[in-house]
Amino acid sequence: MTSFMRKAIEPSGGLACLLCAALLLGFSGCSKSSQPGEASARPPKPKEAASQLQQAFVAAEPELKENATIASKALQTTDYEAALVSLESIKSRGNLTLEQGMAVHNSMVALEQKLVIAADAGDPEAKRAYERLKKSRRD
Repeated sequence: MTSFMRKAIEPSGGLACLLCAALLLGFSGCSKSSQPGEASARPPKPKEAASQLQQAFVAAEPELKENATIASKALQTTDYEAALVSLESIKSRGNLTLEQGMAVHNSMVALEQKLVIAADAGDPEAKRAYERLKKSRRD
C-alpha cells in the first residue's frame, strides 16, 4: 500500500472523533419515541405541525404570531406559497425559542413532504413552491 493510500484510509484524530460523533448521533435517532413531546423519526403531518406552530407562538410578539397563524392555516390547506413565505419570514427574524425553532423546523419538513407528494401528483402550484423552497436553501 502506498503512503498516499494509507493517508487516505487513516483518519486524523479530529476526523475520527467527528465520525464517531456522527455515528453516535445517527444511531441515537433510530429508536422509536413513545413519550409525547419527544422527537420522532417520522415527519410530522401538516395538521400536527400547524398545531405545534400555533402553540409555540401563542405568546410571541404580534408580527411573529400573525406569521405563525398564516403559516398554520396555509399548512392545513393547499396555500403552499403563503406557508413558505410565512415560515421563511419567521426564520429570518431569528431570536426564536427552542420550542419556536422546532415548530418552524417541523412545519418546514411537513410542508416539504406535502409539496413533494402534490408535485408528484402533477400540482403546478406545488411544483413552483417546491422549486422556491429548494432555491431558498441554496441562497
